Amino acid sequence: MLVPETVAAVMNTVGVWWAVAGGWAIDLWLGEQTRPHHDIEAVVGSADQPTVHAAFQTDWQLYCIDPPGSGWRRWNGDPIDRPAFQLQARSTTMEFDLFVEAIDGSTWTFRRDDRIRLPVEQLATVSRSGVPIVRPEVQLLYMARSAEPKHVHDFELVQPTLAADARSWLAHALRTTVPSHPWLERL
Repeated sequence: MLVPETVAAVMNTVGVWWAVAGGWAIDLWLGEQTRPHHDIEAVVGSADQPTVHAAFQTDWQLYCIDPPGSGWRRWNGDPIDRPAFQLQARSTTMEFDLFVEAIDGSTWTFRRDDRIRLPVEQLATVSRSGVPIVRPEVQLLYMARSAEPKHVHDFELVQPTLAADARSWLAHALRTTVPSHPWLERL
């Protein structure tokens, strides 16, 4: 089974800013695996695509979904632009996804709504196990788009652990992007 620490060992050699995202980011925040995961996602900055391609091109097969909904195809290293954001690295022993985040200098912009922004240094934190992760309030914002049971599960576990400023940020982001979201009542 692939674990985030294995992906971290690979990503630490690339030489770019990165963090684990998705359900694993939530579980790393909580300090334990709380549900099954079918994959591992890491995020990288959009400007780092050439460096990522160069680091992986020798021993890995690289894929992208561009345009969105088109299915996986080989990635030749040409930068993908929004709305596309999905890359995948495959080796003989593992595969994991890489999500390209809109980072312009020192500012991150939510790919689903340009009104939501953060200084890039506030986008991620380091988990107790030492793996960089997307902050839980940001990850929950991405998850809020879907009422899948796994996302509700993650919200239920993480919501009580959020500091007041993180809860406030998530509430503001949800009011901006999904004003009638049911999680707002809990924040």
